[in-house]
Formats: sequence, structure tokens, C-alpha cells
Amino acid sequence: MLKTESLDPLFSLLEEMTLVQREDGAFQPSARMRRLESATLYGYLGAMALLVIAAWVQRAWPSQSVATSIWPLYVVVLLCALAYLLTSAFNAGHVLWRHRKQRFPGLLARIKLDIQADANFLTQLHGYDKATLEYAQLQYRHRWNIFDGRVGLLTGDLRKLGLFPALTASAMAASTLLKNDSNIYLWMPLILTACFYLVAFHAHGRRERPQQVVDLLDYAIDHAEAKAASPPEAPRTTGHTRIKAARAPRTTARPRADNRTHLQLPAGS
Repeated sequence: MLKTESLDPLFSLLEEMTLVQREDGAFQPSARMRRLESATLYGYLGAMALLVIAAWVQRAWPSQSVATSIWPLYVVVLLCALAYLLTSAFNAGHVLWRHRKQRFPGLLARIKLDIQADANFLTQLHGYDKATLEYAQLQYRHRWNIFDGRVGLLTGDLRKLGLFPALTASAMAASTLLKNDSNIYLWMPLILTACFYLVAFHAHGRRERPQQVVDLLDYAIDHAEAKAASPPEAPRTTGHTRIKAARAPRTTARPRADNRTHLQLPAGS
């Protein structure tokens, strides 16, 4: 039966499991390269925002100076996107080159780290009964599925489409709108789509750990079910019953001996 008094401690445990941060410095680029990668990403976002503002100003208040600044901003956006792509590829390639003599070094190191760190969480989960764990898993999975569904309604299935193909399509659509001098209202869906692509990419990356927490809950629930199914102390109960059954004939035989003695007395008289 569900124990409501244990829901708050269980929620605190699930929150800790979800927000835990684990990093292995051996399989990460240097701090300078990480800063460079972040700078190129922020530069891309800033240049995209300036391009959108310049296009809106040019549409509302046409000016020759603003019109001449749109194409340089568009070139800056493409350069920042290319720089971010090259920086990310270089960082990943450098990490792989450092561990080229090992097979799947980063993946195996991450698996080892998760096995050692999640063992403590599983020990704490085993302190709760099966009904409470199932209820917590139901609510936990339901909320994350709703979050994924809402993000998918806005951006589509970004896992199949990919971030860079989506941004490339947005850039091509923006180029077409600039050439045709389209209405400003046609820019709004494109701007929102490009922004939500980045939000969805970040959201899908944050979804990996909650899915792992759901799998850990599955393991804890299965273990709790197997523990409850085993009958406790069955050999002791059976052995105690056999002892009583073996003593029963001795108790029955004593009255028979007394009866024979009682019957033989009149014959001797």
C-alpha cells in the first residue's frame, strides 16, 4: 500500500538523482577551447539577433545605411555558425586523438563513473516499498513525457532532423526572404522556429539524465518485487510441524498401555 509519509524524502532523492553533475576531466577539451566554443555559439546568437533587428528596422523604416548593413550581418552569422562547427569538431577530434590507443575510452569511462555513483542511489531506493516507487515513477515519467511532447509540438522531432540541418534550412529561408523583400510578418515564424530549435536542442540534452533515472527506478522496482515474492522463513515452519507430527504417535500409545494394565487387573484377581 502507498505510504504517503515517504513521498517527500523520495522526491528529494529523485531531485538529487536528476540534478547530479558528473564530469570526467580526462575526456574534455581544455578550458581555453571550451571558452572558445562558447564564444562562437554566443557570437552566432548575437549576430542572428542583430540581423533580425536590422531586417525589421529596414522593413519599418527603409534606409540605405541599414540596407547596407544587413548583408554583412548575414555573413557574420554564417561565419559564426561555421566557427562553432569547426571548434566543436576540433575539440571532439582532439579528445579522440589523445585516447586513440583505447577503444571507446570516453564511453567506457562514463559507464564506470555511472556504475560507481548510482550504486548509492539504488541503495537508498531499496528502502522504499514497491507501491511507493511505482507511484513516484508514474508521476516522474508522466511529467517528462509532457515536456518532450510540448517541445516536439513547437520544433518537430529534432532528434531525427538534427540541429545543423534545421539551422541551415532556416538560413536558406531567411536568404530567400531577403532577396524577395518579403513582408515582415513572414519573418516571425522563421525567427521563432530558429530560436526554438536552439531551445529544443538544449532541452533534449537535459533529457538524458531523467531517462536514466527512470531506468534506475525500473531496476529498484523489479528488485523490490523479487524480494517480496520470496516466502520468509519457510524451512523453519516446516521443520517445526514435522517435530510435532513425530511426537503425536507417542502420546497416542500411552493410553493404550494404561488400558491394558487396567484390563489385566480383574484377570489376576
